Amino acid sequence: MRYFIDTEGNDDEAYREAMQTACRLADENTEIKRVVILISAKGVDGWFDRLYGSETVKQLYKGIKFSNCNPIFKFETQRTYKDTHKPSELVITCGLDSEDVLKIDNYYSIIGIIAIPWLSNSLNKWVQTWSAENLRGEVAAAAYPEPSCIVRKALIELTESINMSTGIHHPSDEELAKTSILSLHKYETSIDADIVGAYLVRELGWNTKHAKDIETLINTLNKGKFFKGGTRTGLQHSYNRWKEECQNNA
Repeated sequence: MRYFIDTEGNDDEAYREAMQTACRLADENTEIKRVVILISAKGVDGWFDRLYGSETVKQLYKGIKFSNCNPIFKFETQRTYKDTHKPSELVITCGLDSEDVLKIDNYYSIIGIIAIPWLSNSLNKWVQTWSAENLRGEVAAAAYPEPSCIVRKALIELTESINMSTGIHHPSDEELAKTSILSLHKYETSIDADIVGAYLVRELGWNTKHAKDIETLINTLNKGKFFKGGTRTGLQHSYNRWKEECQNNA
């Protein structure tokens, strides 16, 4: 359940729409017990002050219920908001960008997200990763395409070989990841970090933080730079194995 509002700047009506949508979704899904209004820092709440007044804003920091709306609404900041590990929350992100939203997207406690950007394109990566629904449009945003078959085979193999709870933080997993990325970078026509990151998160169940580590490796090579580690011999052997798997499955 991922939504966004296609807007930018001080669009107070967008925040009203998000609050109303949150109420509607909570009516449809009784597991939603709390609506978290996620702001960058305490005091960054002008949209709500203009909509509901200063007294209501004060109560939102403690948590309040609105009439004819089931869940509790409460402000949280990026510093204070933590995963409760109990799926019961709908989050309205206020003026945050893709990197901010992706950080919380895999919280176990979150049932759904309604994201409101400050800049019109600042949510593109998150929106395209999940093909989020535009509350002001009739069709969902286009998702990132899947990477090539060879890249998919490499990523699936990597996923099956590492400790998913820690990503590539263990030295052996990091070495394997770097070797795979080196092989793809050397023999694939191109490899897009955003497309790979989206595939890891959306299709292979990676934590967004761990997927970001893979994106960083790819971007490093795409910029003509280098990283330490990874086996630089036998790269073509791995690539040919993935290529053969694709040909056999065609």
